[in-house]
Amino acid sequence: MLTIKPLESALALIAFTACVGSAMETSKPGLVQTTGTVTVTGRVTTSDGKPVPNARVYVPGTNEASRTDANGNYTLTGVPGGPQAVVVRERGYVPVRVEAKFSTKRSDRARNHVDVKLLTPNEVATVAAQWARDSAGLDKVGFFRRESTNRGAYFITPDQIAEMKPVTTSDIFRRVPVVVQTTGRTGPVLRGVQGCLITYVDGLPWRSMFPGDLDTYVPARDVVAAEVYPPGQTPPPPFVRGVPRSNCTTLAIWTRSRVG
Repeated sequence: MLTIKPLESALALIAFTACVGSAMETSKPGLVQTTGTVTVTGRVTTSDGKPVPNARVYVPGTNEASRTDANGNYTLTGVPGGPQAVVVRERGYVPVRVEAKFSTKRSDRARNHVDVKLLTPNEVATVAAQWARDSAGLDKVGFFRRESTNRGAYFITPDQIAEMKPVTTSDIFRRVPVVVQTTGRTGPVLRGVQGCLITYVDGLPWRSMFPGDLDTYVPARDVVAAEVYPPGQTPPPPFVRGVPRSNCTTLAIWTRSRVG
């Protein structure tokens, strides 16, 4: 079962979705500062995409520290490869700690680019409240209960959707092998791996008016979670209508309009 598990708390979820978290790090007396050969680049912006100049960016445990330029860009040289953390601090924003795994290979340079988004304390409080409402709503519709009891199904939780940064709702299912994305006249069209796809939105059957209308009428920003049941597996209530079709994939989407 591919299960994308929910985070343990609303604040942890905020750290994942908005790159906001505890950026506290400790220095041990006599700790040797390490160096490496990796160059790390990235951009620091506000929640609405504006550059943050003069923010302090550094990798704990190394000698590398820098400040962002007028466009929010930064460069750190001499960073060791492997698991590291990039910490960003600027007055008026919540400190950020982003976990990364840097590569010394030229072909993996994309892994050494870390963009960071800073939130104000008020924005963090607002996001925390929204995630708490989302979690309570998903619990109310039985999402977490089904996640813990249904083997072989695919559960996509808010933290994973946030990591994906989907542009369309179809993007959310790119990692689910029993859902296939094809190209239609108006954009992406989702199908089951065996051709048949039964879709539910907020517990109700979705009747397509034209191929790809899911992306038209269900914006990705409103999707909180999803669950997918592969062919051959009878989905649990409330996704059972009539006689089950063994060749069908069942896809269920939960939106903030329903659970928030």
